[in-house]
Amino acid sequence: MAPCFRRPYDPGMTRMLRAPAVATLAVLLSIIAPRNAFADGRSDWTGYAWQQIKVTNCFAVGAVLHCPPYHQKWDWKRNQWVDIAIELDLARAELRLAQRLTNKDPRDTDWVCVTALAVDAGGNNVVAHHQNLEIRSGETHDTTARYRSRRLDSVTALHIGSKQCRDGAGQDDARYARVLAGIQP
Repeated sequence: MAPCFRRPYDPGMTRMLRAPAVATLAVLLSIIAPRNAFADGRSDWTGYAWQQIKVTNCFAVGAVLHCPPYHQKWDWKRNQWVDIAIELDLARAELRLAQRLTNKDPRDTDWVCVTALAVDAGGNNVVAHHQNLEIRSGETHDTTARYRSRRLDSVTALHIGSKQCRDGAGQDDARYARVLAGIQP
C-alpha cells in the first residue's frame, strides 16, 4: 500500500480559500437582494444635491423654530431653482414646509424631485417629504405641506435635497413609500 501523504492543517490556507467564497456570496446577495429603505436620512436617496440644516441654526419665535432656507439648482447648468422654508412647531408637533420651484430657463421643461428629511441625533428619519413635479419653462410652482410627529422634538437636523428626475413622473416614489414605512411612530 502506498503511503498517504497528508499536509499538516494550515489555518491560513483555510482562511485564504474561504475568503473568495464569502466575497462571491456577498456580491451575489447585493445583486439579487431587494433594496430596502433604511429610514436613516440621506443614505436611502441617490443623485440628490443635499444641504444639511442643523436645528441649532434655526431661530425660535415662541414654540416655533424657523430654519434657514434651502436654495439650490435642480439642474446645475441652468437657471432653475428649488427654494424651501421649514418651520418646526414644537407645541403642535408639526413640521411646516413651503416649497417654490422656479424655472427661468426659456426652453427647458423638467421633472424635479425634492426630498426633505427631519432626522434625530442617530440619523433616523422622524419626518420625510418627497415630491416629483413637472415644471415647464418660465413657470413658478408653489407648494406647502404639513407633517405631524410626536417625535418632532427629537429632530436635530434637516436634510433637503433636489435633483432633475430624468426618469420622469414617479421617480423615487417607491423609495419614498419604503422610507415612510420605516419611520418609527
